[in-house]
Amino acid sequence: MVWDKDLFEDQKEIASHFGCHALLIAGPGTGKTLTLTRRVLYLIEEQKISPNQILVLTFTRAATAELRNRVFDSLSHSFQELPRICTLHSFALRQILLNSKMREILPQPIRIADKWETRNIIFEDLKGILNFETSEINYTIPDIKRNFNLLSTDWQTLNAEKEDWEKNFRDPRFLAAWRHHRETYGYTLLSELVYQLKRGLTQYEDFALESDYLHLLIDEYQDLNKCDLAVISALKDKECEIFASGDDDQSIYGFRFAHPEGIRRFKNNFTPSKEYNLKKCIRCDRKIIELANFVAALDEHRIKKPLECLDNAKDGEVNILRFSNQNHEAEGVSLICDFLINKENYKLGDILILLNRDKNRIFSSILENSLKKKNIPVEIQITSSPLDIKEGRMLLSFLNLLINPNDNLAIRTLLILRDTKIGSVISSQIYMLARKKNFTFSETIYKIMDKPSLISRFGKRISIEMQK
Repeated sequence: MVWDKDLFEDQKEIASHFGCHALLIAGPGTGKTLTLTRRVLYLIEEQKISPNQILVLTFTRAATAELRNRVFDSLSHSFQELPRICTLHSFALRQILLNSKMREILPQPIRIADKWETRNIIFEDLKGILNFETSEINYTIPDIKRNFNLLSTDWQTLNAEKEDWEKNFRDPRFLAAWRHHRETYGYTLLSELVYQLKRGLTQYEDFALESDYLHLLIDEYQDLNKCDLAVISALKDKECEIFASGDDDQSIYGFRFAHPEGIRRFKNNFTPSKEYNLKKCIRCDRKIIELANFVAALDEHRIKKPLECLDNAKDGEVNILRFSNQNHEAEGVSLICDFLINKENYKLGDILILLNRDKNRIFSSILENSLKKKNIPVEIQITSSPLDIKEGRMLLSFLNLLINPNDNLAIRTLLILRDTKIGSVISSQIYMLARKKNFTFSETIYKIMDKPSLISRFGKRISIEMQK
């Protein structure tokens, strides 16, 4: 595909930028993803940059999939090599795996604990360990989760690099217990990957990247936190030309300490650099743009920028409704849907209902019932996966053991989910023996199988269950 096909003039200018760092401020619906895609094509087709010297970092897996598909569809028939397009976490993991220096920092082999393992093994174990070691505090799962959130916060904000950080951490006992536990089970947390990459890039001069990247494109730059931004800065120091895109008005990841000042201070942090704007929204009608601009303007620190609808845009419709409670709200939403479908002849697939939150389906269930009373079918998007059920989780554990017979988390998962007689009490004794002998959990299990007397009361039971 020709890189500038069907682009507006401002999109052509942006996609063909070359020679210094650049920031693209792009509001919603202005064609940012298209422009990023065509910029990749421009670098390869016009500037003859090798695809393996181009790195594109996105914020979510969904954004990665969309951008990757667009680029691959445009290039796959012309080039054997394609640019690396991935999330920052995925990129961090790849670089950590490539560098032996990280063996001094993280348990080996690198094994990322997933959500199920984190909740059902790590959280539960640490609650039991801390309650066993101290009588001053009765730890609960929310307490453990809160401590992990604090730990993640300190990585994201780089507070973990302050002097005496460990002494000043809110719960030093938790920190010590977690470190012993991660060594015994040999895992790394997803939330620490970018921080560990930052440490590798800034502490080791010989820290190698998988390729000699010359061009780095970053999507949703406004959602990067201080740690993410430090990684981008370190890549800049490796002679990467930075092309960042985003919109500080759309910074919605405050819960992970997104730092919109990063995009606001881009010109100060990356010199020389040039700033571009995409201002024509092809997605929204006039009244929607007006409301969006009004809300965005309430932030006095925002980057002042135009966001305009197309000349031929319709007026559109915006209504802000208030209800006394969620039941009345559900009834109101169902009445609107009924009107749109039966009076205005909209299709079911034309209607989308967004919820701010829906823990345990406390909101969607009420909406669903109200819609069904009016004979309106509804599909609730559920985030669970086959890996959340017992059979799927056991299958994943067996697959992990085929890759690594000493996968500690996989062995422990099977002990939990299979019909064994090894409960939390026996598992905690295995863990305590592992700590005492400085073994991993799997090493301890296999030694008990060879010598059941290592755990006098339960050794034979452990050996029998493990041989099933």
